Amino acid sequence: MAQKMNNPRFPHQCVIYRKEGATSFGGGTLKEIYKGVCRKSSSTNIRTFNTGSNTTGKVDIADYRVSMPGIVKGIQKGDFIDVTDIIGTEKGMRIVMIDATQLMGGGTAVLCNTSSN
Repeated sequence: MAQKMNNPRFPHQCVIYRKEGATSFGGGTLKEIYKGVCRKSSSTNIRTFNTGSNTTGKVDIADYRVSMPGIVKGIQKGDFIDVTDIIGTEKGMRIVMIDATQLMGGGTAVLCNTSSN
């Protein structure tokens, strides 16, 4: 008999935070912006994502898309996100784009780079 698969819409956990008051020498404090459920996904086409009318030709490069239920206010480009999935925790990913929508109950998505990028 096959086991039923548990596949909730937001199966992962994440924390979005900002480093405040830090200098190139370190220091500063962490301000938590969101802590809760999310869904992390990767895609090869994320690396070609463009921010739209961009006269400098700069393209945002991202390794993952992370979605949260509802509108999460206060997230900024440059904030950090830690995501825990079934494999483990990816820490210190930098957010490169935020998209929030109120369609179908609302949701917030961010594109982010791994800490090695």
